[in-house]
Order: sequence, then structure tokens, then C-alpha cells
Amino acid sequence: MPIKKRIELNQGCFLNPTNQKIVVNLASEDILSLITQELKTRYSPETQKKALEGSSQLLPDFVLQELLKRQEQVVNVNPDTLIIVNCQIAEVEVDDLGFDLNIEAYFVIADTTGQNHFRANKIALWSDIWGDEERLFDLEDELGEQFWTNYQIQLLFDEKEQQTIELEVSQTDDYAARLEFYPSLKRFLPSIVPFTVNDF
Repeated sequence: MPIKKRIELNQGCFLNPTNQKIVVNLASEDILSLITQELKTRYSPETQKKALEGSSQLLPDFVLQELLKRQEQVVNVNPDTLIIVNCQIAEVEVDDLGFDLNIEAYFVIADTTGQNHFRANKIALWSDIWGDEERLFDLEDELGEQFWTNYQIQLLFDEKEQQTIELEVSQTDDYAARLEFYPSLKRFLPSIVPFTVNDF
């Protein structure tokens, strides 16, 4: 019986025919750099001002009020002081549009008075992993009914033997964050403070 060859998709991705999992090779350092740059840009005074000006005409009042409240919590911050203290993968998904990697990034940023703020952002990273049509036809032949419906994903990190995937930021959402102590684990863990309409 001939050995099936893996099906190469876009850079850093392939289908492993032995377990029919789509393998994605991620570069930890590139992800951290991408997230850091996105956060520093997002918390610059110019970006904050533009975001509010653009949102004021489009959003319902209670959502706009939440955005204003969030901005007040990080007013006059210095993006150059931003330090990421924790990153967690919240969700990984592959669909007909591509590969989505959803990250929760926790960080500390100082304002102009020297006070530190502990914040979180949910950051969605995206990549077109499918490549050209010919590769898609090969993938459909291999997966059969599983094609476009039920993808199994295997993540690799910093695998030196193959290229890594190229990612771009598709969405970011800002949240307050907190540290909670878990006695059973004997450690502090960060969590997002969720936004609820009942806050008003």
C-alpha cells in the first residue's frame, strides 16, 4: 500500500494524511511581537481619539458609554510602558475563510502620572491557510465528507523543520482585567472582567 504524502497548504500549514489533521506551525516570538505592536498602536492617544470619533455615530448609546468608561480607565497612558505579562490561547478555529487564533493578552501599562493599569485585550489573529484552488481540490479528495465541515487542528510551536504561518490582526477588544488567587492551584491567574449591560 503506497504511503500517502502530506498535502501542503499555504506557508506553514499542511494536512497530515495519517490522522487527517491540519497542522499549523506557529512562531511564538512573531505572535508576541504582533500582539505587542497592536496593543501599543491601539493605546496611542491618536488611535483612541479616532476610535471614539468613529464609534460615536454608529453604536448604540449603552455600548458607546461602555467605550467611554473604558477609555477613562486608560486615559493619558504611555504605550511605551506596556508590558505583556500573560497570553492565553482562548480558541482556535479553521473554516472556509481561513485559520483563526484567538488570544487573551494581559498587560500592564502606565499613565502619565506613573500609575499602572492592569488590562486585557481579546485579539483575533487570522491567516489564509488554504492556498490555491489545486491544493483545495487535493484537500477535498483526501477529506471527503469532512471537507468544509469538521476540521481537526494540530498546533506546532517553533518547529524548526518547516516554515511558520503568517498571521495578521483581524480584531481587538479591550477589557478591564483582574488577578484572582486559586488556593487549589496555589497561584494567581488573570481573568477578564466581562462587560454587562447591567453595569448601567
